[in-house]
Amino acid sequence: MQRRDRIGGLTEMTLLRRHGLWLVLATIAGIVGAMLMYTSRSITYSSTAQVDVEAHVVANTTPVTPNMTTETQVATSGVVVTSTAHALRLNPPQLQSHLSAKVSGTANILSITCTMPTRPAAQRCATAAAAAYIAFRNMASANKTAQAHDPLQATLVTAASAPGSPAGLGKKILLPLGAILGLLVGVGAMILRDRADDRVRDRADVERCLEAPVIAEVPRVSRRGGSPANVFSWAPQSPAAEAYRYLRARLDPPPLVASKEGGMVLLVAGARGLEGRTSVAANLATAFARGGDTVILVDADTRRPSLSRVFGARYEHGLGDLLAGRASLDEAAVPTEVPGLRLVAAAGDNAQTQDMLEVTRLEQVLVRMRAAADVIIIDSAPVLEVSDALTLARVSDLVVVVADPRRTRRGDASSVAQQIRAVGLGTIVGVLNGTPWSPWSRTLWRRTRPKFSPRPTPAPVAPAVPESMVTLLPPGGPNGQGENGPGEAKKTTDEQNGEGRPTARQQENGEGQPAARQQQNAGGQPAARQQQNGDRRPDTGRRTGNQRRSGHDDEAGE
Repeated sequence: MQRRDRIGGLTEMTLLRRHGLWLVLATIAGIVGAMLMYTSRSITYSSTAQVDVEAHVVANTTPVTPNMTTETQVATSGVVVTSTAHALRLNPPQLQSHLSAKVSGTANILSITCTMPTRPAAQRCATAAAAAYIAFRNMASANKTAQAHDPLQATLVTAASAPGSPAGLGKKILLPLGAILGLLVGVGAMILRDRADDRVRDRADVERCLEAPVIAEVPRVSRRGGSPANVFSWAPQSPAAEAYRYLRARLDPPPLVASKEGGMVLLVAGARGLEGRTSVAANLATAFARGGDTVILVDADTRRPSLSRVFGARYEHGLGDLLAGRASLDEAAVPTEVPGLRLVAAAGDNAQTQDMLEVTRLEQVLVRMRAAADVIIIDSAPVLEVSDALTLARVSDLVVVVADPRRTRRGDASSVAQQIRAVGLGTIVGVLNGTPWSPWSRTLWRRTRPKFSPRPTPAPVAPAVPESMVTLLPPGGPNGQGENGPGEAKKTTDEQNGEGRPTARQQENGEGQPAARQQQNAGGQPAARQQQNGDRRPDTGRRTGNQRRSGHDDEAGE
């Protein structure tokens, strides 16, 4: 379950699930940066020699405790650096940048390190530096009396050895460190983005902004497969189509809202453009029509109408003509390719239609629509951009507010709900459109989506025999008995070619009419009456000219 904190941000676990890709990319970037740092740096080697500095015990004197801070400075400056450079035949200022000294632990152990481009050079440098420091501290150039009164004594503990690996952090340390830094940067950027982003995130966020329930979540639809506004035509078994069926079930009158005046009026609204209002309205209308309801879909977005392009409907009159009384409902509501669904397009003068969108005219038109349909779905303009949606909300039974997590902001969603309730309508529900697919939904769609096979090639049709030659042809088959043998009826040409039985596609297009209807189209007389009139020509599977013309007229009318 996703929980939210006080200011509406997502919890840490939800953030990790939602922005996991960000973290992966940030971690990869950290590793790549560490690798570039490792490969771009110059390779050097370090060698270290350790010297023990202790107090020199002299009779009748108090031992002096060595100051190790002072000793580290002595080991890297002055006479020591000069003596070391002379031994290595180098320039003292250049050598000083390669020398370093530090105290190892709490003991009086001084570690003298020298860094050089090669292993042997590093070892020679550390050995020479340690020898120069010991000679300076033990006063090797002084007489024995001076050496006897020297308060400190330096002794070589560990000689410098040849380094085995380059100096600095290796791959085993640098790469994990880069991954950790990249992960931390990704988490910080993710939290900052979540705090700064004002868009709605999920169902709970939309419900909090609308103060109303979200009754459906529609998955994001890719435009590569087809139009998002016509999902049922190209992906009827997809998760998006199933989401619209679920939305239809939630919007049925018994569980949610019912109109006492006839059909139910649903207004599909949104805060801004490109949030999916038209797609939700078109697919919801299709879902109701496929469920057996009579639906009228109204395109009330007079500034950017698009439903007529979605359904490919041809119209002469639209919503403006219907409001002005220049057309009847039957003339304005044109049928679509979806059975049971009619469309009222936003035709006519848009400016005049906008002026006619007032409550009295709308109520008169909706009375006729309620009597003619079970469900009336209205696609409106954005609520925060055009005032038409508020007028339509006053005459609607229910307002479906569409929110897109990629575009809808929390403030806009709250403003939409407040403005709709301000006009007197309190029934609002939300629909979250364009939600990311869950792994389960994507897997289920891949397993259950229909696999389209190429259309089968129809069998070749035998050439027809002229009617005047039918009586001259002998019976087919061996010995004049036909292919079926004696005593069996000969198959007609229509049955042999498969033309006597209409296909499923012909039935949908109005073809493949029953025999009785063909007989009526041929002249309105049944077969028995034609036989009485002397028309005893054998059936050759061909239609006469009148039959072909009448069949064509019937197909065009349907």
